[in-house]
Parts: sequence; structure tokens; C-alpha cells
Amino acid sequence: MRGARALRRGLVLAAVAMAALRAVPAAAQTEADLTAARQLFSDALSDQNAHRYDAALDEFQRVAAVKDTANVRYRIATCLEALGRRAEALTNYEQAIKLGEAEKAAGAVVSAASAKAAELDRTVPRLAIVVPPDAPSGTEVRVDDSPIDRTALGDPLPLDPGHHTIAATAPGRTPFQTGVTLPEGGRMSITVTLEPLPSPATMTPTAAASAAPAPSPGPTSVPVAPPDTTAGGTPTGAYVLLGAGGVLAVGSIVSLLLRQSNLNTLSNDCKTLASGSLSCPQSRAGEVNDARHAAQIEGPLGLGLAGGAVVALGAGIWMIATSQPAAPSAGVRVAPVLTNTGGLLVVGGAL
Repeated sequence: MRGARALRRGLVLAAVAMAALRAVPAAAQTEADLTAARQLFSDALSDQNAHRYDAALDEFQRVAAVKDTANVRYRIATCLEALGRRAEALTNYEQAIKLGEAEKAAGAVVSAASAKAAELDRTVPRLAIVVPPDAPSGTEVRVDDSPIDRTALGDPLPLDPGHHTIAATAPGRTPFQTGVTLPEGGRMSITVTLEPLPSPATMTPTAAASAAPAPSPGPTSVPVAPPDTTAGGTPTGAYVLLGAGGVLAVGSIVSLLLRQSNLNTLSNDCKTLASGSLSCPQSRAGEVNDARHAAQIEGPLGLGLAGGAVVALGAGIWMIATSQPAAPSAGVRVAPVLTNTGGLLVVGGAL
């Protein structure tokens, strides 16, 4: 029983293959080519019925390379649709309709392809690409890096929904590139702009300079940096030192004031015993200890900042004094001096 069914199935597939490849011009293919194509068409039908659409698509396309008929093109379209490639499927359904118009026995295929094309046309978006009338003969337009036939430009191209890139190149023209996102069933049009490349005579000085070759290496002069001085010949570093000295002086004053505030807290909350030690209430032990520790830090910090302020201010004054031209009959010398306990300024000369 199974053998009879298999035999009938094989006869049906063979009959379909014969119908698909009927009326082949003798000059186009040999009998061996047609026999191989009929067998390949039968294998493709088996793969399609088994839902092996990738394999069936490849086989149907190989059959179309031998003889492209409405039936073969319809089968290619159904495989593409099953694989989710709806835009390509719509194109192949439309091609099947055109091929079927010249085939007397393709009425059923044309009817089926027309119904499928009408169904897909409602969901497949189309994009029309318009090139300028003066586009050179070598103009090439690509969609998603695939070249588009020049004769198809201007007509709505079926594309799958989603983002697509459009690029165009032409001899002597600036390349064009853009992107577009097509919704399902959308219809859009894009005009390609191909501006002429700027000639060397119309290039801006900046563009000409960037395009000019770099000069060959040769003797060069090394620029000498001007002295780091402000108006009147005073070095800029002197003002930096004066500013730093002022900041350090302010920090010293703030630190000493905080230390005095903490000492006042100790004096107000604690009593000095005959032995010289402090007696503080237990309830304020935490606050007293914090004030004591802060005072121990703030005292040396204030003195250190004061010393730094003296040094910075002295150095700044010294730089200002030494940068000014001295009068022949008099001069003033100011120099900072550091000691173990601090710093001071030594001023000498006649005022």
C-alpha cells in the first residue's frame, strides 16, 4: 500500500516538473539539462513539503537558472515567504504573474500568485529612490549594501520593515548616504543628492592648506618664549606667592581662632585644681575631650600656616623688589629668613 502511494506521489511530482519546464526552446538547453532540471524540481518539491525551505529554495533557484517559468517562480516565492523574507517573496510573486501572462497553461499559477501578492502588498513597505536627472552614467545606488538596478530606480522597491541604509556614488560627485526606518505597510520616497566635487580653484584656504603636501624638513628657528613677567617687569610668580601667602595667613588666623574657642570651652566647663590638672563634669566628658583634642591640633596647625604665609609673602615681596631696576644712589633688599621657631623678613639698604 505504501509502495503504491509512493509511486503515485512520484508520478505526480514528475508531472508537475514536466509542466513547469514545458515549452523550452531547443537552442537554450540540452536534453540532459532539462532532465536534470526536472529531477531537481521534483527534489525541491519534496523538500518544500517536508518544510526544508532553505534546501527547497536553493533547488528551485537552480531550476530557474535552467528555465524560469511562472510555476518555478511561484515556488521560489512560497519558500521565501515561509522563511520570513516577505519583500523578496512579493517580488517573486509579481515576477510569476508576469511570466504567467505569456504562458497559456499558467492561469492557476497566475491566480494564486496574484492573491498572495495582494496579501503581502498590505504589509510589505515600499521605498522609492529618485536620482537627479543629471546623474552620470556610472551612478550606483545600494540599499543595505546590495546594488539596485538603474532601471528600477524611481519605482517603489519592496523592503522588509525596519531600518535600511541607502548609499549612492557617481564619478566626480560627492558620495551620498542616509538611513530610513520603514514601518509595516509604509510608503516612502527618498531623493538622492549628488553634489559635484569642489574644484581646486573653489576650495577655501583652509581646505587648500589641508590638501597641500607638507613641506620638506629644513632649517627651522626655535621660538624663544618671552620672560614670564607682567606689566612693569614684575614676575608672575611673585603675585602667585603673594596670593598663596594671603591664603595661608587666613588659614592660620581661622585655625588659631578655633583653638581659642576650644580653650574657652575647656575653661568654662572645667576647673583647674591646685595640682594644675583639670577637673571636668562627667556629663560633658565627650564635649570636653573633643575640644581638648581639637585644640591640640589647631595650635600647631595655625603656627605652621603662619610660618608658610610669612615665607610665601616674603618670597613674593623679594621677587618684586629684585625685579625692579634699582636707583644708582639707593636700594632696598628684602630677604626671608627661617628659624627654628618661625620665620621673619630681613630688610636692608637705604629707603
